[in-house]
Amino acid sequence: MSKRTAIYYINEALTKLPLDTEWDFHEEDIQEHLHALHPYPARFIPQIPRKVISQWSRPGDIVLDPFCGCGTTILESILLGRPAIGIDNNDVAILVSRAKTAHYSFQDLHILEKFLEELDLIISILGSSYSMPDYKNIEYWFCKEALVDLAKLRTTIYRLPEKTQLLALAVFSSIIVRVSNQDSDTRYARINKTYQSGNAIKWFRSRLIDVIERVRMIIELPKATASVYSADSKKLESIPNDSIDLIVTSPPYINAYDYHKYHRHRIHWIEGNVPLARDTEIGKHDTFTRPGATPDRYFEDMYECFREWTRVLVPGGHAFVVIGDGIVNGKPVPVGDTFIELGEDASLTFNERWIRSLLKEKKSFNQYARIDKEHLLLFRK
Repeated sequence: MSKRTAIYYINEALTKLPLDTEWDFHEEDIQEHLHALHPYPARFIPQIPRKVISQWSRPGDIVLDPFCGCGTTILESILLGRPAIGIDNNDVAILVSRAKTAHYSFQDLHILEKFLEELDLIISILGSSYSMPDYKNIEYWFCKEALVDLAKLRTTIYRLPEKTQLLALAVFSSIIVRVSNQDSDTRYARINKTYQSGNAIKWFRSRLIDVIERVRMIIELPKATASVYSADSKKLESIPNDSIDLIVTSPPYINAYDYHKYHRHRIHWIEGNVPLARDTEIGKHDTFTRPGATPDRYFEDMYECFREWTRVLVPGGHAFVVIGDGIVNGKPVPVGDTFIELGEDASLTFNERWIRSLLKEKKSFNQYARIDKEHLLLFRK
């Protein structure tokens, strides 16, 4: 097996590329205000899209993230006065992104605070008038007390008005892995956890109180609007030709993570589309750990994405991509170099590359993963 490093090159001369500390942001807060709304492994830090959007777009320009995940790019975009569009195939991502970028009022916060004051009473009088998702092995992943608590919480949340329901449901989603017997957001294995009746309500309350204060931090800031769509990122059918000024995105890293698997319980509890997330996910770990696996399918999928980016960008528009290299079947995969080739094949002009180092303790991948550097690639149409 090849030695696992972090960056691989097709052209060995490129190994002399220096690390670029201007993109590190190691000393900055990466969980400020609503960026801390929901755990989302493998997300990138807000300082990167903030810098990119400020440098390669103007107020009023439209920014797209076709792999929007938990909404980092689109939140930064609207705070900078750029209307944003987010696309993802995972309904947890859609929920969190919409919750982060909704325009809340102080009346919305008042509704949520009153909801918290009355939560115990509402739950106590629910009786058996609640429902829970019905999917295979749900009782393997949750103890009975946890199922009842989550079902009652969800029922009360669904009674809230639309915007407040959106935010409360995102908070509800954020605690599901903690309530379950799933080990963590980066390990899909069952472990025995000690759960006491009422814990889910207690954890939800604590998180929502925190989130209300985080909304308050930015509620009066001027913001553009965001639209978030659930779709296959290879097919941006809702976006017209030549309509996007800037793309800022971090596609799934090959063989690094399974979003649909690690979020599966959340997708069920928020009544999302599991098959869409499972069947259209690019680069998922399950696919590229099979015997004899090659990276070909990943690059075929990503070429389709690059072609769509070319179609939707305005002439002169930019695409900024954050990506790491990988290992498939014991062999290094130079993803950054190959992305440059794919972009050029899709009629994008490659402008510049930076190499960024990651702090292990701040990574949103599993901390024991090998990824400690990544490519930042800039293209122009």
